[in-house]
Amino acid sequence: MIEKLRQTSESVIAKFLLGIITLSFVFFGFTNDFTGSGNIALKVGDKSVSIQELDLELRRQIDQFKQKTNIPNFNYKQALQMGLVDQIIDNMTYRLLLDLEAKDEGILVSDDKIYEIIKNTKDFQDDKGNFSPEKFAYILDRNNVSEQKFIEEISNDIAHQILMNAITSNIDHSYISELLYKNKNEKRIFDVVSFKVENEKIKTSPTDSELKEIYETNKDTFAQPEYRKISYITITPEMAIKFRNIKKTDDDKIYRTMIEMGENVIDEINGGAKIDEIVKTFGISKTMLPDLSVEGKKRDGSIFKDKVFTQKYRDIAFFALDENGISDVLDNGDNVILIMVEKIYPAAPKSFENVKNEVKKIWTKNAQVAQATEKVNKISSDLANGEKFLNAVKKVDSSANLLVNSESGRFNNLYTSDFLTKLFSSNINKPFTSQTKDVYYVAILKDIKIPEITNKDDFEKFHTQEKTNFANMIVDDYINYLYKKHGVKRNEKVIQRLFN
Repeated sequence: MIEKLRQTSESVIAKFLLGIITLSFVFFGFTNDFTGSGNIALKVGDKSVSIQELDLELRRQIDQFKQKTNIPNFNYKQALQMGLVDQIIDNMTYRLLLDLEAKDEGILVSDDKIYEIIKNTKDFQDDKGNFSPEKFAYILDRNNVSEQKFIEEISNDIAHQILMNAITSNIDHSYISELLYKNKNEKRIFDVVSFKVENEKIKTSPTDSELKEIYETNKDTFAQPEYRKISYITITPEMAIKFRNIKKTDDDKIYRTMIEMGENVIDEINGGAKIDEIVKTFGISKTMLPDLSVEGKKRDGSIFKDKVFTQKYRDIAFFALDENGISDVLDNGDNVILIMVEKIYPAAPKSFENVKNEVKKIWTKNAQVAQATEKVNKISSDLANGEKFLNAVKKVDSSANLLVNSESGRFNNLYTSDFLTKLFSSNINKPFTSQTKDVYYVAILKDIKIPEITNKDDFEKFHTQEKTNFANMIVDDYINYLYKKHGVKRNEKVIQRLFN
């Protein structure tokens, strides 16, 4: 590889002069000293990054983020929450791996080349386009970077570019792009017949014994669910202020009073007091809910919605309380609430006579599915035995939804993904079947149309994108190779200190 690297170095540096270098490098230190490993957050080969270096880089990135976005209040906690630590560690790991590999390959960048790059960087030039030592020193000082460190990072970045260019350059995958382009735009010609389950006409009627068998099998389906009569008591800060004559500014006392009132309500109810009397005594409010199922449905089947009584509280009412039970005092943010189950209406199976029509619907659907399946199997069998598609369909159902010489691409939204997958993996004259819950298909592939590349501009765009994708895959594989070659270890316990 080393000779290839040397051959590509000049072209890479030339590209660098076009303005690749800016002050957006990740500046961080590392050490070869593994002593005091309790402080090491990351090891890449024989190089280490301490928790202090990681924290310093995190704070530097926060400052840069503030400058770029004009969000002065962006803080340390937000940076941690948005995953900035992992991004920084990944970037450090990537750069250290490339540093190690560039060193192994003997890639060196001359001082003359580095000076040429600095001299031609617009950020360091005056109004006349000449290199300004004062401006150079000012920018480095503002970013808290020494000249030696800056030059070292430029050298490393050029070495990285040389290395990556050697990996991805001179790869001619035009042939692969052409195959992918044709494959993506390929069309397939096929005959297809579809059967909607709901359209299947069933000529027979179910017997009572058949319906009763379905009823017994699905008895739980026909059961009326358990319903509960639930209410909740709300205690607000205003109620606490009025109850104890507290100052509106004494938040701590208000909160303690709200809790105390809730506990007193529980004691009164457990002592046998009537809820209406308790509400009046404490000056609190009670909200009565409609009968609800565990799914939060009312008796008419509609979903009950309430800003206070969320699923969390519904679960308490159904899984933590018995009839006449009351919950503990629950903190609801600004208020506290108590949940009560006033009555339970147990689940009960509906009688066969009451659900006979529902059972008939199940029988009918089962019969329709069986009939559609039988048609599909019969047509598939006849096609496998050499029957013509049209004849095979007519023998089974002359009124079926038949489409001859249909044409489809890979991304046709008229068909399901399962159907298209089978269509584009099928051989010519080989029938296949596909089904959804509502539609059954039988199809046979008749021809494959491979497009010629007539739109050169369209193909070039596709080729350019695929070239990028191909290069990215190569880079990913190469970085994975470097991970294994040099070794990367993250000390999660140390890294976790940043979050504590």
